[in-house]
Amino acid sequence: MAPRDGYYSIFVGWMKILLPLLSIVLLSTLFLLSRGQDTNTELPIVMRDLQERARQEVISAPRFAGATKAGDLIAFEAATAKPDGAEAHLAHAETLRAIIDLTSGAQVTFTSASALLNTRDQVATLSGDVVVTSSTGYTIRSGDLRTEMAKIGAETSGPVTGDGPPGHVEAGKMLLTEDTETGDVHLLFTNGVKLVYQPQN
Repeated sequence: MAPRDGYYSIFVGWMKILLPLLSIVLLSTLFLLSRGQDTNTELPIVMRDLQERARQEVISAPRFAGATKAGDLIAFEAATAKPDGAEAHLAHAETLRAIIDLTSGAQVTFTSASALLNTRDQVATLSGDVVVTSSTGYTIRSGDLRTEMAKIGAETSGPVTGDGPPGHVEAGKMLLTEDTETGDVHLLFTNGVKLVYQPQN
C-alpha cells in the first residue's frame, strides 16, 4: 500500500500546482478574446463604409440609346457616370458624347468634358468645352449646351463660335430645332450673329 499512497500523494501535489495555472490561462484567454471582438463599435463603422461606397458608385462606359417618333436615333455615351447623392434621377457624367443620326442621313454630334443627366426630365446639360459637329460641315464651340435625350432639341445659354460652309460664325446663342410639320432639323444662330464669309474655291 505504501507505493500506491506515494503515487497518489505525488499526483495530488501536481494537481494543486497545475489546476490553478490552467485556470489562470483560461481566464486570460477569455479576457483577451472579449477585448479583441467589440461588436458594438465595429458594426456601425462597417455600415457607414458600405453606405459611403454606395454613394460613390461609379458606372464605367454607360450608354443610353433611343429613337424619336420620326425615327431619328439618339445615343449618349460617357467614360464614367456617378449617381447624384441627393437626387436619384440625376447622374454626373464625364467625357460625354451624344450622337444624333437623322432620318435625312445627316449626323450631329455633341461632346463635352462633363454633363449632368436628368433621367426624369430626359434632358442633359453639357459643360466644359462643348463641341458640336455636323456632317454638313459645321463645328461649333460653346461653354454649355442643354439637349433633349428623347427628341431633337438643343440650345446654348451663352455665346458660340465656330466654322461652317459659309465661313466663321459668332453668335450669342445656338439652337438645334426640328420642324414639327416637315420633320426637318435646323441649326439656328441668334442674338447678334456675326458671319465672316469665306467663299469656297
